[in-house]
Amino acid sequence: MRMTLKKIAHAVFALALLANFSACTTDDDIDDYVNPSNGNPNSSSSGSSGSTATTSAIGSLKELLNLDIAFDTSELSESENIPDQTDELYENYIENDFEQAYTVTINYDGTNATATGDTEAVTITTGANPSDVIVNSEVKGVRYILKGNTSDGSFKIYSEKKFALELNGVSITNPTGAAINNQGKRAFVVLSDGTTNSLCDGAVNSSGDYPDQSGSDEDMKATFFSEGKLAFSGSGTLNVTAKGKNGIVSDDFVLFRPGCHVTLNSSSGHCVKANDGIYVRGGVINCQTSATAAKALKTDSIFRMEGGRVVAITTGGGTYDAEEKDVTAAAGVRADQDIIISGGELLCKSTGAGGKGISTDKSLTIQGGTVKVYTSGRTYTYSNNLDAKAKGIKADGAVNVNGGTVWVRATGDSGSEGIETKSTYTQNGGTVAVYAVDDAVNSKSHMVINDGFLYGFATGNDGIDSNGNLTVNGGVVIGCGAGSPEEGLDAAEGYQFIVNGGTVIGIGGGGEAVSGTQQKAAVSGVSVASGRYIVVGNGDSNLFALQVPCQYNNATVQLSSSKFTANTSYYLAIAESVSGDEAFGFVDSPSVSSSSSSASFTTSTTISGGMGGQGGMGGQGGPGGGQGGGFPH
Repeated sequence: MRMTLKKIAHAVFALALLANFSACTTDDDIDDYVNPSNGNPNSSSSGSSGSTATTSAIGSLKELLNLDIAFDTSELSESENIPDQTDELYENYIENDFEQAYTVTINYDGTNATATGDTEAVTITTGANPSDVIVNSEVKGVRYILKGNTSDGSFKIYSEKKFALELNGVSITNPTGAAINNQGKRAFVVLSDGTTNSLCDGAVNSSGDYPDQSGSDEDMKATFFSEGKLAFSGSGTLNVTAKGKNGIVSDDFVLFRPGCHVTLNSSSGHCVKANDGIYVRGGVINCQTSATAAKALKTDSIFRMEGGRVVAITTGGGTYDAEEKDVTAAAGVRADQDIIISGGELLCKSTGAGGKGISTDKSLTIQGGTVKVYTSGRTYTYSNNLDAKAKGIKADGAVNVNGGTVWVRATGDSGSEGIETKSTYTQNGGTVAVYAVDDAVNSKSHMVINDGFLYGFATGNDGIDSNGNLTVNGGVVIGCGAGSPEEGLDAAEGYQFIVNGGTVIGIGGGGEAVSGTQQKAAVSGVSVASGRYIVVGNGDSNLFALQVPCQYNNATVQLSSSKFTANTSYYLAIAESVSGDEAFGFVDSPSVSSSSSSASFTTSTTISGGMGGQGGMGGQGGPGGGQGGGFPH
């Protein structure tokens, strides 16, 4: 039978409280909550602090607090629409551009390589070794098929026309340079079905060049280097190891299509680098680099993802860039222009000093798909006056979330923000959940939430922090901040916190003045143990509940809901467990089995700031103040 808080308000249980502590405690308290084996007396053997709530697909608080990222090579079920008019796809190239089809097969056999097929259409020579194959071509419609193995060879091509390059079970290691070096036009790279292909380069010399490239005018900046565009397709596998420079580089763009499997490991530079854009339409892409300040995926232009799964991991620390006279650090995805994500899974992890999961000089727009980021690095400092902060997501332009799912965990030091925009943050839909040491979500300008779900939990700063106006017009917005003066939901001094719709919950050491058309209230002096729930209700109804992620004492809770009516008395109580569909600790219309320490409050359209000392004394359904209620101790 469903019980309401009004009926069970006298069923009191013991709460572990920390005297004279104003709000959120350290990560140790959080770790105890999510890992009950550590001996936290507030945790049950299930690790859920006694919660019986069911978890919906949107995600649980425990999952967010334990978020990690690792390589994932599992298959994806993918499909692709192939438009008739596009020159980016291999199928259209085969159908439309082959005036006459030529096929040249290169077979590597240890220290030798042989060429068969339509070899008369092109010119083939060898380099320093018999397994260094050099091709010159002036004709259209050539398909090169690479097979076999060599530990001291390469494939180099000069082509005035675009061409197809099929990797059909080939393994090439070049100790003195790129394994594949395209000095020509666009290459359609086809990974043959059912094959595994491997490319590896060698270490560079002291001048930063490959051993045989000193003084050369040609670029050769990767294990797989291309002057022209690279479009990867096919359902085979490509493994790239970068020891000297980068993994895959194009001086134009790089495109990954559904079905392809590419794994890159670099100890020397970026995994994938493209001057004119990286486009992920599909495929399974796993990238990891340990190089200092390296990026798993780096483009001087746009990064666009529409499908597939990308895992981008960096472990290197920061460094000083003498040319830029600034510090730089690693990043999972780094774009000098916009980042646009409309589908697929983008999973980023950075553990080095100053490292970021996603970074752009322009705007970040998320339309759909899944983005998950974990960063654990601390601040990188150079010469005591320059530093790079480790952040989950950083955009110098606006951040716009219109759909999809975004999870961020940033556990470094005091500079570790979850999501930071140097411009505006706008959310029109989707789910965003952030756990960080510094601000969970921070905008240097205005922040507007029109719809969707936004959750921000910060252990050392504000949960959600706008340096302009903070406006909520709809959706669910939850901010869990640290102790005074930090807040759950914060608008900058001189700006406004406006609530016109949605469900809003803020908990922290202080409270903002709030205006707007929707009914709202604040309750001060709230003390609640990690993992317990604050529950808001009226009469015979529990309206909503929130599981707190850490210990709070003498905190301020700010509330607004479309379920509130004007000048009506409601209660706020503490519950050990609730049941209902849960999203990062938020439960709408919960059922509650037991509660204690109930306070009452009355709604209005405006609440004043500094609620730490305001509000009448509540208590077990008694009347509260006009704008807020005091929580009894």
